[in-house]
Amino acid sequence: MVSCISQQEKISIALLVVQAVICVVFILSPISSADILPFIMAFPYAQIGQGLRALSLSGAVGNAIAIVLYGFVCLLPMSVLLFIRGKRAVDAILPLISIVLFVVMYYMINPGVIPMVAGHIEQAVLGSIVHSLILAYLVMKILQLFGAATDLGRYIGVMLHLLNMLFVFVIFGLVFSRMIAAFTMLEAGNTGSNQLGMTYAFLVLQHVVNALPYALNIWVVFAALRLHSAFRNNQYSDETIAAARCVSQVCTMALAVTVLTGAGFNLLQLIFIRRLHVVSSNINFPVASILFVLGALLLTRYIAENQLLKDENDQFV
Repeated sequence: MVSCISQQEKISIALLVVQAVICVVFILSPISSADILPFIMAFPYAQIGQGLRALSLSGAVGNAIAIVLYGFVCLLPMSVLLFIRGKRAVDAILPLISIVLFVVMYYMINPGVIPMVAGHIEQAVLGSIVHSLILAYLVMKILQLFGAATDLGRYIGVMLHLLNMLFVFVIFGLVFSRMIAAFTMLEAGNTGSNQLGMTYAFLVLQHVVNALPYALNIWVVFAALRLHSAFRNNQYSDETIAAARCVSQVCTMALAVTVLTGAGFNLLQLIFIRRLHVVSSNINFPVASILFVLGALLLTRYIAENQLLKDENDQFV
């Protein structure tokens, strides 16, 4: 199961580490939790609008440059049409995005004329409108590509990499932010207490246990990527079978570790319950993570069984 890490895997790991660092920095930033979602929804339109407004107010020359940049930013989605071959009906969303951008960016540059009370929440609503159109276009475009694809293997590899990005976001975004929130609640509810060390340690351990299934999923995905590469080269080769068995072993270990760590954490809580100020009442059972690993396990067993059937058939020929 131990093998050298390829150059492509090193690049993928480096990108995931960068994503993890960005998530942690963002969670630890001075932006309050109540402002994080509006900030994300308004980004980058509100920031671009502020920059263009400052440029416009700097003088006649600055105002002219701001107008040119305003038109350039808003026309960017429509300009993508120039580089698309074989345009389809779904590409009509791009001009619509540009039209909406002209309205949204005008409001971002002039927040005082927004037909609501000016503020971050209203800018977030405007930003979410553009985000929803972009997301709709990307999803429809992906469906179009998948429907007309002659090389599905390449898209499977892309989807596996996107899964890893999702798992990193869950670990260093959602789970990490919940741990920080739990620290804040513990400190606020126990002011003046000097015996919180054990509770802090268990909060960290609890969130490590919660994040572990998704970390193991990343391990499964890397094993699946090796299987995917071998399968594309020759689906009946010894390398493919070895990779399928490796994925099967990784999935089995991931399932076992996920279940045992959850049970072990609950037992530790019971042992140290008298010394804890906070006890988790939730049973850690990551259904989505377990279903993902089970699906990967069944798929690899199916590939291995197909190889056995082929070998048996070849013996009769």
